[in-house]
Amino acid sequence: MGLFGVNIYKHETSQTTVGGSISSTTLNVRGGLLRQVLVQAQTSLAAIFKVTIAEQGGPNILSYGYHTGELNDTGASGALPLPVLGNYTLTIQNASPNDTFLVRFLVEE
Repeated sequence: MGLFGVNIYKHETSQTTVGGSISSTTLNVRGGLLRQVLVQAQTSLAAIFKVTIAEQGGPNILSYGYHTGELNDTGASGALPLPVLGNYTLTIQNASPNDTFLVRFLVEE
């Protein structure tokens, strides 16, 4: 149970790119609203990267262009909140090899 009686599903991981890309798959989301997508470069704040989020085995539901250092979407992009259900794959692409990234995916259930 989260703040104010709201359940929050949080997927958070720290991964290092291999060949400039990494993917992370969430556990099953029982349904809710995606409230935050955070991807933060830990190795270099000058790191440039792209982020996509796809239904597992399905189409992209969000595609973010190039970002430098950090992507922190809490609704300013207009894409969030977004209804979600099931598993999702967050992919970081076009980054330098051996960059480490913090990835957070918050869903209000």
